[in-house]
Amino acid sequence: VSLMKQAKHQYRLTGDKQRLFGDIYYGADSWKRRRRVIVKAEYNRKGANPRFIVTNMTGDAKWLYDKMYCARGEAENRIKEQQLCLFAD
Repeated sequence: VSLMKQAKHQYRLTGDKQRLFGDIYYGADSWKRRRRVIVKAEYNRKGANPRFIVTNMTGDAKWLYDKMYCARGEAENRIKEQQLCLFAD
């Protein structure tokens, strides 16, 4: 059973947002080798919200997603806010 199907099933049982994590190895035709892809299967009141991150990092998929990649995204958002403030009229 896929992670998304599991997340959907658990959501229907509980009514609470579900976030399940895993990883797969995938190789696009243009890549020389297969790479690790972190999979986030989220299901909430709006439906499915999957995310996929290609990485060369080792470690737990949930930890990498939450602590490394989401944190990086937040840092980039703060930088963008600062840049917008500098160039605001």
